[in-house]
Amino acid sequence: MKKDLLITRTEDIVYLTLSILAILFILVETLDLIYIFYQELKRFSFSEERPLGLSGVPIFFNIIITLEILETFKHHHRTILSRVKIILLIAITAIVRKLITLDVKHTESLLLIGIGIIILSISMGYYFLSKKNILDK
Repeated sequence: MKKDLLITRTEDIVYLTLSILAILFILVETLDLIYIFYQELKRFSFSEERPLGLSGVPIFFNIIITLEILETFKHHHRTILSRVKIILLIAITAIVRKLITLDVKHTESLLLIGIGIIILSISMGYYFLSKKNILDK
């Protein structure tokens, strides 16, 4: 019993520490994203062909992924099924982030097929876990 209590308390302390660091990371990344967006707006012009850049997209997805990780930390005492679903959502978000920033013109087709299979597999896993959750209710 004492061993389980010690492990649970240690987990709680680790989750709290990681949550604080994640919140600080989100704040810094948000400020960075605001700064980049401001710089892009200063550079933007309707009269010339200067579209808004996508340099802030990776930062945006970093924030989204970190928020999902925080969600996982918040519910770390829930069932294993809900934790796995959240982890799969984080994986999908991370892979899609990489896919958005990937230079498709210079990427081998086999690699793109592999990424597609990974996304499909993780999505199917999430779907089946969600179906199981509906059936259990």
